[in-house]
Amino acid sequence: MIPASLAVLLTGVLFGVLALVCFAWAWRRGHFDDMDAQAHLVFDSRDLRLERPWETDEEREARRLHGAPLAPEPGEWGGAE
Repeated sequence: MIPASLAVLLTGVLFGVLALVCFAWAWRRGHFDDMDAQAHLVFDSRDLRLERPWETDEEREARRLHGAPLAPEPGEWGGAE
């Protein structure tokens, strides 16, 4: 029982150290420098203009900077399919 537990523990430690090394490498390469810009990369410019019925008026006004609101097509942001 103990030799099997030791193998599991060593494997867990190895994976933990590997995860920390990968995180440190990504940090040094600058992957976490501008998180706001990276968060907006997933949005297409059209996505920022789609109407969302759950938004407040303030949120809607903040998104008007990207253009006039567009009605969603089927399958987009809650549009019926």
